[in-house]
Amino acid sequence: MSVPLKALVGFLVILNPFALCLYLQEIMNVLGRKDFVLVLLRACVISLLVFWGFALSGERLLVDVLAIKPGAMRAFGGIVFLIIGYNYVAKGYKVAETLRGSMDELPSAISLPFMIGGGTITQSILVGKALSPGMAVTVLLIGVTVSFAVVVVFKGIRDHMRNRDDKIFDRYVNIMVRINGLMIGAISVDMVVSGVAQLWLGATNVTQ
Repeated sequence: MSVPLKALVGFLVILNPFALCLYLQEIMNVLGRKDFVLVLLRACVISLLVFWGFALSGERLLVDVLAIKPGAMRAFGGIVFLIIGYNYVAKGYKVAETLRGSMDELPSAISLPFMIGGGTITQSILVGKALSPGMAVTVLLIGVTVSFAVVVVFKGIRDHMRNRDDKIFDRYVNIMVRINGLMIGAISVDMVVSGVAQLWLGATNVTQ
């Protein structure tokens, strides 16, 4: 597998378009197709700009400018996703209504924490390290575009089934959200542990 393709796959795994479809299920029920696509597009643009910033600036932005250690970012991102994962396991997809805030803030609420998080920021930095600036920008653009397309297609399927199999569709989506919450919880714990370990090793090296 080529380096750009490997970077793209790694970014898509962390961004997880399928999980994004499940997280946005309640918003899909509230908004029409056109309004939903516009809100999602704005959220994707916001997220992509953030990903590009971290890919091009790398760790310099975190360490030199903001004085934030990458391990701390990874651990905090893991804690945020752990809270989200727990809520989805315990309450199902309808908990997104409380997590997202008001409808006026939907683009930013979708971007953070559902798209922008410790995992995707860390992966953006890794993409920037592995590829040239132009290739890194292209890979991240493709990743966000693929995610956008997957969610829009899911919205179309959801609208098509709304009048016929609404209850059955909601039931299976709720099951998938809870299962995905377990997976996100496991990934979150790994992010927290690896972030704390990175901080610990860094502190140990400084004292030696």
